[in-house]
Amino acid sequence: MNEKETASAVIKHTGGKENIKNMTHCVTRLRFVLVDETKADIEAAKKVQGVLNVVISGGQHQVVIGPAVESVYKEACKITGNEGNSLESKNPASHDGNLSKEKKTVKSIARQAMDTLIVCFVPCIPAIAGAGMIKVIAVLLSFAGLLSNESSTYIILNTIGDGIFYFLPFFTAYNAAKKMNVDIYLAMSLAAIVLHPNLAGLGEAGTSAGFFCFQMSIMDYSAQALPMVFGVWLLKYADRLADKISPKLVKVFLRPLIALLITAPVVLIVIGPAALTVSGWLFTLCQYMQNWGWIAVAINAALFPLMVLTGTHNATIPLIIQMFATQGFDAIFLPCGLAANIAEAGAAFAVSLKTRNKELRQTGLSATLSALLGITEPALYGVNLRMKRPFAAVLAGAFIGGAYIGLIGLTAPAFVTPSLLTIPVFTENCNFILGLSSIPVTFMITFIIAYMAGFQDLPDTMGNNQ
Repeated sequence: MNEKETASAVIKHTGGKENIKNMTHCVTRLRFVLVDETKADIEAAKKVQGVLNVVISGGQHQVVIGPAVESVYKEACKITGNEGNSLESKNPASHDGNLSKEKKTVKSIARQAMDTLIVCFVPCIPAIAGAGMIKVIAVLLSFAGLLSNESSTYIILNTIGDGIFYFLPFFTAYNAAKKMNVDIYLAMSLAAIVLHPNLAGLGEAGTSAGFFCFQMSIMDYSAQALPMVFGVWLLKYADRLADKISPKLVKVFLRPLIALLITAPVVLIVIGPAALTVSGWLFTLCQYMQNWGWIAVAINAALFPLMVLTGTHNATIPLIIQMFATQGFDAIFLPCGLAANIAEAGAAFAVSLKTRNKELRQTGLSATLSALLGITEPALYGVNLRMKRPFAAVLAGAFIGGAYIGLIGLTAPAFVTPSLLTIPVFTENCNFILGLSSIPVTFMITFIIAYMAGFQDLPDTMGNNQ
């Protein structure tokens, strides 16, 4: 089954393209928000060739594809006519159907808020990870003595790696606009306003400047995301009001004029400072965890496979973004992801060596390589969780590996996919060789636990069981 057939089958089992309100993808999953969840056949979707699993989380149907997700997504876009935008305008049922009748509860509102927040970040992750890999290259060249940290080439490479992160408000505004069905150009104009150097030129950060009878705080919005999430939310309603009161003859310029004149000052005077205060609270939470030292990394590493299993692992992205924006590195979440990813590889490799089933051995070997490169779903769903005991070994190995990583002080100074390829960037603040040792230590500990624990093997071609 090729990518087009996989996409077609997945859409069919989610209730057809008319039942899809929104469709996006992350590194390994197609993410659907459906008009009517009862029309989805989850068990049938799980049986589609090329689908590893289907997870329901955060109001989304998450179809786990693995490394081929982008190709499947492109085929799905051709079928649905969707390019990541909300399909509300195409699906009248999304206005008048089950969603409009859904009872609003604290749980459902919190779920929708978290879903919106995650969607504002997730589409950016591949680009952020790719840019982070450029910083890895710079670190490797510097370590090899081929490039000086003071050279213009090193600075340019790091600028290429940091560009998307510095201008994160633009990307957040774009994703928020697509999620909330807001004019994308107005949303990006809002990001341009808060990042305009003239605002920073009004005074030092922390001071204020007058705007009519109000005082506007001078703030640095680079690498910040929350102001744009809430700003675009306000823009949605300001634009609706502007559209309603603008005469048709002058609507082409009056509507955006009114929308920006309402939204921009509120963002600069109220929403921006409030959002950065919330960001400060998030950073305080992260600092509190950092004060636990190695135990924080160990606990989060053991929890990470469970979060991937339930599709909630992306909930840590706002925390990671805030840690980078505030202190310039992440000492918890990406390091714990490194331990969890390598643990998945170690357990999958143990299964591949111990099993007598040729198909499982092949799956285990390919899943091992995939997990070492940062894509763990094939190992998680295709091997470790499937064989049960190896998954318990993953949790134990991730905890021990996370403890080791925390003790030697690995941190992530760039947002990269935790993997064998990106380990050099994690060693920036510790001994390079000691940092590299975290890979074989975590891998071997998990491998030994999984191999000794064993599992109920699948029958081989001769009908024997291990």
